[in-house]
Amino acid sequence: MSEEASTTTWSTGAGVVDSVNGLVDSLTAESEGEGVDVIDVALGGAGVVVDLVSTAANPLGSLASAGVGWLLEHVSFVREPLDALLGDPDEINANVDQLKTAALEMKLLAREHQEDVRGAEDWEGDAGDAFRAQMEQMAAEYEALGSTMDGTAAIYALSGALVCELRSLVFGWISDLLGELIAGALIAAASAVVTLGSSVAAFAGFAGTRAAMLATTMAGRLTRLGAAMARMGGRMAQLAEKMNGLIKGLERFAEHGGHAKTAYDAVTPYEMPPANA
Repeated sequence: MSEEASTTTWSTGAGVVDSVNGLVDSLTAESEGEGVDVIDVALGGAGVVVDLVSTAANPLGSLASAGVGWLLEHVSFVREPLDALLGDPDEINANVDQLKTAALEMKLLAREHQEDVRGAEDWEGDAGDAFRAQMEQMAAEYEALGSTMDGTAAIYALSGALVCELRSLVFGWISDLLGELIAGALIAAASAVVTLGSSVAAFAGFAGTRAAMLATTMAGRLTRLGAAMARMGGRMAQLAEKMNGLIKGLERFAEHGGHAKTAYDAVTPYEMPPANA
C-alpha cells in the first residue's frame, strides 16, 4: 500500500503565513474574475504576461487605402476609445518582474531562517526556545511578505492584461465595422453617378449611425473598466497595508539586534591606547 501524500506544508500552523496566503488567493481570484464583466471572459492565471496590440495600429487607415477616406469625418471618433487604452506592456512586465524578484528574495530569507532554526535544535533551555521561536516568527513573516509581493505582482499584471485585452477587443470591433462600411461605401460611390450623389449622402448617414452605436458600446466597456481598475487598486491597497504591517513587525528584530550590540559593547573591555613612542 502506497503512503498517503501529506497535505501539510511548512505554512500549516503558521498563522501569519496562512492568513496572508488566504488573502492573496482571494484577491487574485477576484481580480481574475473582473474579465467576465469587462471583456466577457475570465482573465488568465496569475502568471499572465501582458501583451498588446501594436500602439501604432491605425485601423482607420484602411479607409484611405480603400479609396473611401471621405468616411473618416463620419467615423473617426470611434478611434478615441482605442487611444484611451494605450499602454506600455514592456513597462508593466518589467514592474511585475521586479515585484516577483523581491518576493523571491523574501522567500529565500525565510528559508535561511528556517535553516537557522534547524541548526539550533540542540540548544536547550529558555534561551534556545526563545531563539527558535524568534527565528520561526521571522521566517514566517518573511514568507508572508514574499506572498504579499507575489499577490501584488499578480494583480498588477492582471490589471495591465485587462486593459490590453479590452484594447484588442475594441480594435477588433473597429476593424469589423470598417470592413462592413468599406464594402457599403464602395457600392454607394459606384452608384453616386446614377443617384446624383444621394447614395453617398445616405450611406454617410448610415455609417455615422453605426459608428455612434459602436462608440456607445465601447464607452460602456470603458466605464466598466474604470470600475474594475478601482477595485484592482483597492485590492493592491489591502496588500500594501498588510505588507507595511509585516515590515513594521520585522523592525523589532533590528531593535533587538541594536539592544544586543549595546549590551555587548558595555561588557567589552576598552582597548588600551597605544604607548607613546
